[in-house]
Amino acid sequence: MFPQVRVGPQVLSDGALTQDRVSKDGALVDCNGHCSYQEAVYRGNVYTMVLAAATGTVAAGNIAGAAAAASTQFALANPASSGKALVLLRFRLGYISATMTGAGPIFHGTLSGVPTLAPSGTILNNQLGGGAGSVARGYTSAGGAALTGGPAPAILMPTNFANTATIPASPYLVSTDDLIDGSIIIPPGQGWLPLWQNGGTYTAALYACSITWEEILYP
Repeated sequence: MFPQVRVGPQVLSDGALTQDRVSKDGALVDCNGHCSYQEAVYRGNVYTMVLAAATGTVAAGNIAGAAAAASTQFALANPASSGKALVLLRFRLGYISATMTGAGPIFHGTLSGVPTLAPSGTILNNQLGGGAGSVARGYTSAGGAALTGGPAPAILMPTNFANTATIPASPYLVSTDDLIDGSIIIPPGQGWLPLWQNGGTYTAALYACSITWEEILYP
C-alpha cells in the first residue's frame, strides 16, 4: 500500500500533524527549509550587536595576550543565570581607515567569566521590531572601557581575516564576514571577544564590527 502524500507547500501551525510533501511530478521533496537562519530569526531568537566605529589604537583588551580586566572595545558575555546558550553565527569587521604596523590574523577569543562592568551598546533582534529581549551582556566602546572583574581572554581560533603591515589600499574593500555557523557556543558564565594579533599596533585606527548569534535553552 502506498503512503499518502501531499503535493505542494502547506500552511501549518506549530504542533499540527502533516504528511510528506511531493512535487507535481510525484518526487519526494527533500530540501532546506528556506534560508539558513530564517526559522531562528522568524521565531525571534537571533540577535546582533554592532560597534559602528572604534577610534584610536585598538584597545588592550582586544589584543591577543591581554591582561584581566583590560580596556576593551567589543565583547559579548552570557550571564551565569541566563538559562540560555549563545550560538555564534557570524562575525563581521570592516576597516574604515588605519595604519597597521603589525601583521597577522584576528582571533576568536574567549572569557571564562562575566565582567562586572555594566553592559553598554545596543543589542537588536534580527526580526525587526519583534522578538523578546536578549539575555546577553554586550560591551561596546569606541575608545575602550575596562572589563571590570573580567578574566584575561584566551585565544580559541583564528577568524578568516588577516592583514599585512601596511595601510589598506583604496579603493579595495578590507573586511571580513566570518561564518561561524554554530562552531562557537557561549554557555552561561562565559564570554567572547575578537582578539587582534600579538604586537600589532594601529595608528588612528577606525573600524566597525558586529556579532550575530542565536539564543537557545541551556542545557
